[in-house]
Amino acid sequence: MKRYISALTIAGSDPSGGAGLQADLKTFSALGVYGATAITAVTIQNTVGVKYVQKLPSQVVYDQIVTVMEDIHVDAVKIGMVNDAETLDAIVNALKVHKPKFLVVDPVMVSTSGCSLMQSDALNVMKKRLLPIADLVTPNLPEACVLAGKQIDKTLNDVDIIAQDILNLGVKALLVKGGHADGKSKKDYLYIKSGDDVKRTCLSAETVDTNNTHGTGCTLSSAIAAFAARGEELGDAVRLAKKYLTDALKAGAGIHVGNGFGPVNHFYDYNCQQSDGQVRRSAYKIIDMEDSFTTGLSACPASVNLQFITHFTDKYSYIDSAIMALEGGCRWIQLRMKDADESEIERTALKLIPECRRKGAVFVIDDHVELALRVGADGVHLGKNDMPVDEARKLAGKDFIIGGTANTFEDVSRLASQGADYIGCGPYRFTTTKKKLAPMLGLEGYKDILSRMRAHGISLPLVAIGGITCDDIPQLMEAGVSGIALSGSILRAGNPVDEMKKVVGQLQHGNQ
Repeated sequence: MKRYISALTIAGSDPSGGAGLQADLKTFSALGVYGATAITAVTIQNTVGVKYVQKLPSQVVYDQIVTVMEDIHVDAVKIGMVNDAETLDAIVNALKVHKPKFLVVDPVMVSTSGCSLMQSDALNVMKKRLLPIADLVTPNLPEACVLAGKQIDKTLNDVDIIAQDILNLGVKALLVKGGHADGKSKKDYLYIKSGDDVKRTCLSAETVDTNNTHGTGCTLSSAIAAFAARGEELGDAVRLAKKYLTDALKAGAGIHVGNGFGPVNHFYDYNCQQSDGQVRRSAYKIIDMEDSFTTGLSACPASVNLQFITHFTDKYSYIDSAIMALEGGCRWIQLRMKDADESEIERTALKLIPECRRKGAVFVIDDHVELALRVGADGVHLGKNDMPVDEARKLAGKDFIIGGTANTFEDVSRLASQGADYIGCGPYRFTTTKKKLAPMLGLEGYKDILSRMRAHGISLPLVAIGGITCDDIPQLMEAGVSGIALSGSILRAGNPVDEMKKVVGQLQHGNQ
């Protein structure tokens, strides 16, 4: 009698399809493995961020696992996001009833946007009960630091120290993923116990230049499970999975899905006949953006989640500030020069546009619609006292990005009705980069506006602005904003380029 090689994923659901059990199933299928699922939680998320997590009752999770494993021959199990201690206990109890041949645990703790995906009481249960029964644990660098209870620098010089601390928890094998570390090449470190000895292997790969990193951690761990299910030894399974992920990243690097961090191309290695009769190596049908379904947000690319607003200081010019933001990884520049005349703004814009084009960045000009059109900018940002959005739209057309400034829900509603593509909403707190400051919103102000937006069916990207620092990002993104705009906090840093890299890393954290 024949059967499929099979794997079970125990993980959360991602409705946008790029991470969680959806990514796991795609990976299993791409690698020739039949996939089954046990859902631990339903997340409300998209490529921009996680808005809400609803865990399932622990008994429901337990019953899913046992029901599948008493019926289907499961060759490997992958565990992803588990939100709470009770569910972790239920999973361990279920796996004691039906012990898997191979178990990989991906300790998902934080989302892309910094939203916590694990309750505080769950960490101890994970360390004491789940990790010791795993054949492999695959934390990224920040997660490894949490498991070890220590912080190390991003150069990975001290990775052996935290690895040993995690292995001391009873872990048989450990893969510390270095995607959050500094450097052009990314190194993962595989530690495999053999008696009293530990074998360490460094796995290096060139960084793929793309924002499409949603679900990479899920994809890697499920790929390891798939290769292990197919009979590969642990070291080979990890190497093959890492190559699969790198190739999937490369294949999906130029594809636009959503307004945040898009997914990898899981099915890159499958032939697919396109409508033009040509066969291309992708199971996904790839079409031009103008032929695709639009949501009303199509003018805003993925880079809307991080914007830099130019400013000048005693040390830096407007151009300096933009160049440093680009070097740090920001891909949306808004040229704001409130005290300059139009000719100076135009000269500055003409110098910055080529730099933005080289980096693939969006370039938006503050206030001046006709100037923005004249120099070939991607869009314009309009303040409350500037040209109304609907009038600007008549001049610029549907493909021109038009954003507007808001401080209240009434402002948001007005801009939405006029056809704005995104809304810059603030200030979050006091800022010195804007002279006429509206009332500060704070976190509760954003939550109130976002709640009213949902109630009224308004789904425009809302970008938080005003006095925001890197440390504010997790709570703002968890509140539901689509992105953040920065200026002063970057330029006040000792090294603005490094500070921007830190922000980019904060926004990407959790997708690895």
